[in-house]
Amino acid sequence: MADAADPAAAAAAMKFIAEVWGLQGTAYLVVALRYYSKVATVGVRGLAWDDFIMFLAVLVYSAESVMAYLVVAYWKGLANNAMTDEQRAALDPESAEWLLRVNGSKTHITGLLLYTTLLWLLKACWLVYYARLTEGVHNMRWRIKWGIIMVSTTYVACLLIAFLKCIPFEKQWQINPSPGNFCMPAISSIQTIFVMIMNTLTDFYLMAIPLPIVWNSRLPPRKKFALLIMFSGGLLEMAFGILRCVSILTLGDIDPAQSGYWSVRESFVSVVLTNMPMIYPIFKGIIDKGRSASRSRVTSNSNGYRLESVNKRTTNNTRNKDQYSIPETRWGSKEQIIVDEQGRSSSSGKESSLDLPDQEMGMGYQISTAHTASATKDHAGPPKKMASENKILVTTEYTVQDGGPKHSRTGRSPDSRG
Repeated sequence: MADAADPAAAAAAMKFIAEVWGLQGTAYLVVALRYYSKVATVGVRGLAWDDFIMFLAVLVYSAESVMAYLVVAYWKGLANNAMTDEQRAALDPESAEWLLRVNGSKTHITGLLLYTTLLWLLKACWLVYYARLTEGVHNMRWRIKWGIIMVSTTYVACLLIAFLKCIPFEKQWQINPSPGNFCMPAISSIQTIFVMIMNTLTDFYLMAIPLPIVWNSRLPPRKKFALLIMFSGGLLEMAFGILRCVSILTLGDIDPAQSGYWSVRESFVSVVLTNMPMIYPIFKGIIDKGRSASRSRVTSNSNGYRLESVNKRTTNNTRNKDQYSIPETRWGSKEQIIVDEQGRSSSSGKESSLDLPDQEMGMGYQISTAHTASATKDHAGPPKKMASENKILVTTEYTVQDGGPKHSRTGRSPDSRG
């Protein structure tokens, strides 16, 4: 029988309770930074559907944390599992332990439903975000639609497993006789494995939406790597989901609270990763300020006249006319890369774009999947001069040093006249 007075168990319970509220507070901070970043850049009216879904997800996450707290703090981590047939027969239905096990089982059921709902709400956030991000990009509309179908059907399937794995439903908190593994919510193998598989499959699909576009883009390796890492967060979520599944199946009959432990941890990781693209601009701004201050000190020491905003624009008049402009500014810069699905420019068709604005992506990128080699325009203003239909005159600005030639140079395309 469970010994509620066990000092080791009490210490472990207190440690987990501190972990639950610590993760909860950190998640609130991350979400608050998300909304601060969005409102500061696009205003309250610029909030999108994924922002409202995230608010609902936070409410569900809070309820899930409360359930995990109840399992450990009130029901002593007990449920209707981890008992022999003799112990079940000997347990008095009027005893305190019987009540703890029944209520623990019911709380496990509620916590598992909240856990599943939270994960699938976060997947819906990603889908809405990708739908806005890839609007107009070739073939992306159908990928988003298939994603909606997949997320919806897998969520319904998980709910059906939760409600139909044990019939009648009230057997899920039955103590004596043993209701069987399927009716033990803390260690139900069919529900644990099924949810893990559905979660993994949907995460793989969601990652497959942006990663090919980023991989085929003309971004510099460092920035491409940052994007790939950001959009590959589903791998970390999958790892936590697998750890949760393994811990429940291997340790659940020793410590029934394992379900609550790993559900809360996986939920926290999912909330943080889902908000990461939105809060990245805040950290990027801090880094950019540090770099700007460093450049300012270097320029001052060399007696140069620092430009307020140094914009570097290059042209590449190769045979396929690939163009790539990188304005280096604090928040408003965007980078535009024109590629097709095979990573090269093509000669005809319609150009479509994947917009990743600063307040949305955090990296300030615009990736265009183009089926034409039409010229791109700098977002700071119209092109200086058109040399031909498919060429843009671009200017490179330099810092003029004391004692050197006091002039600025203008780089022109070889075919430009002017």
